[in-house]
Amino acid sequence: MKRILLSLFSLIFMAATVGAETYTHTFKSGELTTTGGTVTLSDIEWTSSSSGFIGWNGNGKGIQIGKSAEVCPSYTLKTSALAECTIKSITVNSSIAASGDAKLTISVGSQTSEAYTLTTSDAAYTFDCEDTTGDITISWVATAKAYYVSSITIEYTPTAGMVTVPTPEFKTPAVIYADKVEKVTVETEDQNAVIYYTTDGTDPSYEDYVNETGSTKCSKYYVMYFNLTETTTIKAIAVKVDGDAVFKSGVAEQTYIVSRTMPYIPANDIVSGSKYAIVAADSAATYFYEEKPYGYLPTKTATAVNGKYIETVECAGFTYTAVDGGYTIQDELNRYVYHKGTNTNFNYAAEQPAEGAVWSVDIDTDGNATIACDGYTIYYSTKYETYGCYPADKVTEEHILPKLYMQREYPTYTISPAEGSTFDRLETITVTCEEGIAATDDLKITAEGYTTLFTVKQTDSKTLTITATEPITTYNNRDLNIQISAGDIILNPEVMNMALPIPTKYGVRTMVKYILTGNAPAATIEEVSPANGSTVEELSHFVFTFSYFAGHSDDANLQPRLYAEGKDWTYALEQTLEKSDGSMIGMQQAALKTTEPLKGNGTYILEIPTGYFIDANNREVEGITLKYTVKNDSGEIAGIEDVIANDGTSHAVFTINGVKVLETTDTEKAGTLPTGIYVIDGKKIYIK
Repeated sequence: MKRILLSLFSLIFMAATVGAETYTHTFKSGELTTTGGTVTLSDIEWTSSSSGFIGWNGNGKGIQIGKSAEVCPSYTLKTSALAECTIKSITVNSSIAASGDAKLTISVGSQTSEAYTLTTSDAAYTFDCEDTTGDITISWVATAKAYYVSSITIEYTPTAGMVTVPTPEFKTPAVIYADKVEKVTVETEDQNAVIYYTTDGTDPSYEDYVNETGSTKCSKYYVMYFNLTETTTIKAIAVKVDGDAVFKSGVAEQTYIVSRTMPYIPANDIVSGSKYAIVAADSAATYFYEEKPYGYLPTKTATAVNGKYIETVECAGFTYTAVDGGYTIQDELNRYVYHKGTNTNFNYAAEQPAEGAVWSVDIDTDGNATIACDGYTIYYSTKYETYGCYPADKVTEEHILPKLYMQREYPTYTISPAEGSTFDRLETITVTCEEGIAATDDLKITAEGYTTLFTVKQTDSKTLTITATEPITTYNNRDLNIQISAGDIILNPEVMNMALPIPTKYGVRTMVKYILTGNAPAATIEEVSPANGSTVEELSHFVFTFSYFAGHSDDANLQPRLYAEGKDWTYALEQTLEKSDGSMIGMQQAALKTTEPLKGNGTYILEIPTGYFIDANNREVEGITLKYTVKNDSGEIAGIEDVIANDGTSHAVFTINGVKVLETTDTEKAGTLPTGIYVIDGKKIYIK
């Protein structure tokens, strides 16, 4: 029996590049039995022989085969699971009991190793198979006492049929798009695979791509920018290549509907004044407007998706209007469609004729529509591939009753607060559609220019509640654009399955625009982290929290200054969006960080001038001076700890090794020395 469990290979091939793979099994107590037979070892099936005694050695030698009083003269383990693979090497860890005698051989197909003489120490015996194929057999023969096996390792190259390349998955929702689809995201679980795709409905072919034939294209980035303005079917495969070996996934397929006219959906009844198209069985054909004074109704294939709707820019439809006795049917030029009752074709008239223009309509439970007038019924002729009006005695198996599809408006939806609303604080937005609304699993909503994100809750089948993780406030009139990813909010998901029809750019949509305004007092700094006066092991990030939203000035004369107490030199600072733990700063926060963390022991001063921070009304935020102590075991010193007295006395400067480098009465020269530790007047001084 030959069988390999796919779970093993799925794990292997998802994690590694195609090439040589390794199977390893380390034995556990109880895995082999005296009766022998089929046993699964690390997802591969082996056949084991029987033995009078099978035990377990607790000293790390593994499974024990036979014993002193009952020697097992021969024992085998055999598998066909890797028979189609190219085997590179097999290693068996085995040993014998004291005073024992046993030999080990390993074979692959027609190749057999030498007979390895086992020792009392657990040792690795490796058979280099020279890239052969076939069943694997591991055999022991013994004349005295017990022998042991602790592990088996096989290095092999899998066949193409054994490689599991996961089929790609389309992440961009396949819904109706009112304008266009700008990007489509296709993902594969195997990061070593490359996506190959087509947009013309054909299956993608790696060979066609390599040979520059066919329509297959390639994407290594999984996000493809298409700007689809028409309904398009995209097919994709994932491919891994290793030398001459090519491994392919199954074909994934997704159809994206771009509807620039209102789609048609299946109708169960007639709504007077609405437009309808008639569709033959299996949605094979529908009739379209065409300027003909009489004749059969012309047909053309339409796109029907899951039997839910037809999308086409060419389908004009016919308007059904309720009148006494039934309905009139009018084309796009408001001409009446009527039947004279003598032929199977149709006629058109600008005014409603006295006869043959009132139609009865009956739709059964299967959706088949009987549209009749004076004993003549509209059928689709599979022979002539058109619609005609037939009396009962002329109807044969070639005639099919049509189905009616009604043109409908897009679902209406409301967003609250309404587009263009003005306020000084935004916390919650609701989106409501009476026909149903849903959010995709990948929905992400952001506020342009803000770090605030939103959480989305499905309040009920008709309502989505969108809540800011932190209220958005500002006191300077400014636009606020709330954005979503294209297609992530769906209207009428049960039938229309339509993406929220709003402007889009590069896959990001502006769902609604607001104006934030107000006239609050000037912002103040309410909190600083680390707090003023803190003793810390290092200085790297400073986070400021304001009473209201604030920004910063780019004026070079108003920049913050960080320096060691009593010294003139400064340490570089830069703006950042991150806190020291890597998390993002909040809406009403600002952050600075040092170019490199300051770990030198000493006292540091951070000066924030008035006007460096400004509020949303461009008013200055009052400055602040902060003092910090750095204390750690690094041994570094923040700077020159003691000022050399400028008393006219000559001061000698030595290196830490006792080399004299300077003698001067000018203390300013000490500041020009290279960074390092010096001895000045018997004191150890660190010059930064």
